[in-house]
Amino acid sequence: MVPKWRETGGEGLGEPGEGPEGFVELSVKYLTPEDFQDAFARELFGGAVFVPTVNRLPAGQGVRVAFALHFCDARFELDGEVVASLPAPIATAGAAPGVSVLFREPPAELREHIERVSGIQLGDIPPPHVNFPRAEIRYPARAPVLLGIDGRAVSAEMADVSYSGMLLMLPALDLDDVTIVRVSIEHPRTGERIQLKSRIANQTRCDDGVMVVGLQFIYDFDRADEVARFIDELRSFHHARALATVSGSLAETPLESVLETFAGISNSGTLRLTRGDEHGKIVYQEGEILYVTIGMLSGTKALDRLFTWADAQFEFRSEVEPMDGVSGRLPLAPAVLSAVVARDELAHLDLSGFDADSTFSVDSGRLEAVASTLDEIGREIAENARMGFPLGAMLDMLSCSDARIYKTITEMIEAGVLAIIKD
Repeated sequence: MVPKWRETGGEGLGEPGEGPEGFVELSVKYLTPEDFQDAFARELFGGAVFVPTVNRLPAGQGVRVAFALHFCDARFELDGEVVASLPAPIATAGAAPGVSVLFREPPAELREHIERVSGIQLGDIPPPHVNFPRAEIRYPARAPVLLGIDGRAVSAEMADVSYSGMLLMLPALDLDDVTIVRVSIEHPRTGERIQLKSRIANQTRCDDGVMVVGLQFIYDFDRADEVARFIDELRSFHHARALATVSGSLAETPLESVLETFAGISNSGTLRLTRGDEHGKIVYQEGEILYVTIGMLSGTKALDRLFTWADAQFEFRSEVEPMDGVSGRLPLAPAVLSAVVARDELAHLDLSGFDADSTFSVDSGRLEAVASTLDEIGREIAENARMGFPLGAMLDMLSCSDARIYKTITEMIEAGVLAIIKD
């Protein structure tokens, strides 16, 4: 959730002014050293700040932020650009509407600048939580990545990054015999790219058909400054964008209400959902879903599946996040209604005897006896069962709804055509 500032420049949420060089002037002020230290620990350490304002400035707008430190009568200005905004209608309780600003100075130089003009020794920032120890701390960052693997180009998405490596999410592939890959990382805002040779350090397959791969960068010492600058810019941009992100839980509000609320007050947006190691994304604009993904799935199938995630966490930004190679536009309102119906239909089924790893035996005699009554889905299920595909794979591969697949499998079990193979 975006921070709630104790006080802002001007009267309440002040109007921005016209600054030099076409910049918009914004201001924030801090009454106590504790306020300032808290702001540094939450925001400024990453090279960005969230400035409350009722005016929605466009991404890329140049701004000059004036910082007034009332406790020591110090004042300084920093130039930057708007990365994202949190409009008043979607600012939730305890948060103020405003814009996140990414400063031109990198975080290390920014810290030195602030300490010099304020006379305050800023405290150390604890490293982000990591699931296992690493030689170098990785920081959250999202960016599109293109991998070159044995002559193939594979699209992936960065999850976190350090100067020596990164963690990627990509479609599950057979990488057991692959050691070295080439990566091209694109900055989400500027489009700048950096290409690096990398070594696969580890890989984990997730339940939703996505693979998480850890890469170790391989580059000469004379590129160290280039790589460090690019990684710093990625980290700061991600940090700045996160300051204008609304987050919450679907346990408190169902997905249809979340989507309808955001779509009603922002004509475009990106909604990310996370459940364990599964990740989904819904991107919409002007009443139309541009694309929806969950793991390897996309389109209606993915949307229906996301509507069953009653315990997922969500993050929303009022901007369109592009994604290469994904299509399948859907009218927003009808798609949401269809997904709700599919979820309710699934909820009325008894699925206690099934799990994603369930496989089935096929009674050829019974299959032949009922063959004339089977529809196309039934025939495809029988063929997939004969080939040894588990239930989870069938749910992903077959184009119809999960509810229809479950109902058809149940009917085929009752008819004696299929039987769940017990371990």
